[in-house]
Amino acid sequence: MEKLYKIGTPEQQEYLKKYNYNPKGLAFLEPGVIASDAKEFVAFNIAKSFYQVYPEVFDLEYVSKKTGLSKEDVKIRIKKMYEDKHIMLVKNSCVNIMGFGLYYWVVKLKKDTTKEERAELTDWFQNNDQICTGYMMEEGGDFDYFNGNHMRNFDNLVSGVLEKFKFRRCIEFVHIVPVRRLIRESSVNQFDAKNDFRHYFFNEKLAKKIAKLNRGMDEKDFAIIEALNNTKSIGDLFDYNVLAELSGLNAEEMKNDLIKAVDNDKGVIPMIYFNYKSLNLKQRFYLVSLFENTQTWRSEEIADELAKEDYFVNFFDFSDAHHNFMLSVYEEGNDLEAIKNKLLSYGEVKEVLEASSPRQFRRWTCRLDEENGLYEECVFTDDVLLDRTQEAKDGN
Repeated sequence: MEKLYKIGTPEQQEYLKKYNYNPKGLAFLEPGVIASDAKEFVAFNIAKSFYQVYPEVFDLEYVSKKTGLSKEDVKIRIKKMYEDKHIMLVKNSCVNIMGFGLYYWVVKLKKDTTKEERAELTDWFQNNDQICTGYMMEEGGDFDYFNGNHMRNFDNLVSGVLEKFKFRRCIEFVHIVPVRRLIRESSVNQFDAKNDFRHYFFNEKLAKKIAKLNRGMDEKDFAIIEALNNTKSIGDLFDYNVLAELSGLNAEEMKNDLIKAVDNDKGVIPMIYFNYKSLNLKQRFYLVSLFENTQTWRSEEIADELAKEDYFVNFFDFSDAHHNFMLSVYEEGNDLEAIKNKLLSYGEVKEVLEASSPRQFRRWTCRLDEENGLYEECVFTDDVLLDRTQEAKDGN
């Protein structure tokens, strides 16, 4: 223990300086934040509109060199992966600097919940446009759903979403877990990771194990995703000359704008999302609670130590909640018991709850229910100037 970070000393809260965005209050609009339709995002927005049928928006030359595949093979494979609903081009935003709080919540159902009640609630979560992401768990786990909202204020979350379902007969509890640090999401290090911003942790060993299952993707497909997600600069992700041809805009300007927004400001992350449901894979989620007397600096130190492990797909660090972390791994290709024992090896850990997820509802507002023909359908919700408590009072 090098420092104690004691109040009243020069070390006071000094550990906060280690991070891109200090863990602090939620939903503060920071100066310098730009809107989703700002010119800095033109390159991404064009690519998002065309990649489904025109994979040339990606830097195929770069991917070819990284994977050893021909440019034509890369193009064919990207198109097929999208058509098979294995991938989606998405943009993660650091919402806690954009004036939103990132509020996740854990739902536990009662043991006597009927299949009809579970199905109805699952459909409600999938179809509620205010819920920007979420995971369904299989029956028999320690909890049943892990969903999240970006909201301008806490009251809007409670009145606009939670109170609309939490009083159903089948609900045992709803625990709100505000996100203090988004460390990793979909195997990509996010804004609050201490190191390796944007690094993709889907390793070659895991890719080989999943490819051997013969469920629709091989090692070459995974290598393409790895190459796209692990570009040293966002300037290597797209072919800006192709984007210029499609839009009539200046290639160099679009490239420099996106580099500033991503590499420099670290406010957004364009990335390839891997849809694990499409390969019939499962994620094991671990909900970790620390003893209440654990100091904040130690909680963050534990999170940083765990974040070094490449098998974690998601890593959320919570504040002001019953629980401290939510982590997940792919069940296929991992030693689940060893991972749980790793978590329990920390003396500060009071409890670890587990559940298995076979599907995700949305990917930061982009729908994943291809069975309903709504894959990539997106409604970006914003409760600015809205008072959901008043709407609830008026019966809307």
